[in-house]
Amino acid sequence: MLLSSYTADQIVSQLSKVMEPHINIMDTEGVIISSTNPERVGTTHGGAVKILTEKLSELMIEKDDEYPGARNGINLPIEFNNEMIGVIGLTGKSEEVYRFGQIIKKMTEVLLLDIYVRQQKQIEQKARDRFLEEWIFGKYDLNHPVEFKQRAKMLGIDIESSKRVLVLALENNQEHHISDQVQSDISSRIRGLLSHIPSAHLFRTSTLFIGVLNESTDSSMLQVANQVQTILSNDFKVTGYMGISDANNTNIRTAFKHANLAFQASLKSTNTIHIYDSLNIDIFINQMMSPHRLSFLERLFVNQSMAFIQSSIEMLRVFYHFDGSIHQTSKHLFVHKNTLQYRLNRLTELTGYDPRKISTAYLYTLAIKIFDSLNQDV
Repeated sequence: MLLSSYTADQIVSQLSKVMEPHINIMDTEGVIISSTNPERVGTTHGGAVKILTEKLSELMIEKDDEYPGARNGINLPIEFNNEMIGVIGLTGKSEEVYRFGQIIKKMTEVLLLDIYVRQQKQIEQKARDRFLEEWIFGKYDLNHPVEFKQRAKMLGIDIESSKRVLVLALENNQEHHISDQVQSDISSRIRGLLSHIPSAHLFRTSTLFIGVLNESTDSSMLQVANQVQTILSNDFKVTGYMGISDANNTNIRTAFKHANLAFQASLKSTNTIHIYDSLNIDIFINQMMSPHRLSFLERLFVNQSMAFIQSSIEMLRVFYHFDGSIHQTSKHLFVHKNTLQYRLNRLTELTGYDPRKISTAYLYTLAIKIFDSLNQDV
């Protein structure tokens, strides 16, 4: 293991909380790479060089500059897997610091082991993330099937079972900027949640959090999504938008595509969690190209201006909210009932479709959703 300055800084930071003497950590060249005395960082410690060269178990230095760049104190090798990877030193009078020597050495090696284990877990997590990303966004399983199965087994990823995918994005804009550190913390919390679910994984892209879970019921997936939402709102004060793939997807790329479509519907709805359903009108609309959606509005409203279409949409939104009640709609819009009736009659004459009839009202409810989806695209 290579003892980096970053790792050394972590160890010095922890040890300085319980030790008063100055602490120095030297690399395999004897150069001080971390110290509670910043002025010494980057200088060569002659005592450390002697320990590393002669494989000494410890070295007491009785006076400053007994060895070039060294001060009085005790110095001991840092060992990892029976190999010297550096030296740690305590500055001070020998009778004061000697009794701390072996304790500090062991504490350092315990901290080093803990850091190493965490680093290995991070490396393993990155390998799983890369594998899942290649599986979903590439054709790794098709182009290299044997290697793909070997890597999956090595990483502990079940590739045989049908999958459900959860796509999550955070509300992240100028008003609600979320730092990369916070997003990393969110990843850790969600991974902690998923760790209790067999064969469940999470990885991040630049904009999305993507969860991959084994086949389960809609209610189970919604339970997971709601738990994620609770973590986001309670612990991080952010809003998340989620899409969940439908059941029985044998192809993970299809599962992701459906989850992403459901996620797009969540962005344009008051409901922040959607499960993919090919018959869901919001998902259907989001699959339409913007020019086609605009064309629908222009044809229904007979090429009227966008201002006319918008005013009609807002009137109809209130009208349908009150289940077609003329009294409630006119009261809410602050217009006379006769004025509302006139506008509804005019719309009927213009389009040929009466918004008050059940047989044609669906065209206007569809128009409202299409209009809202276009505004979301802007």
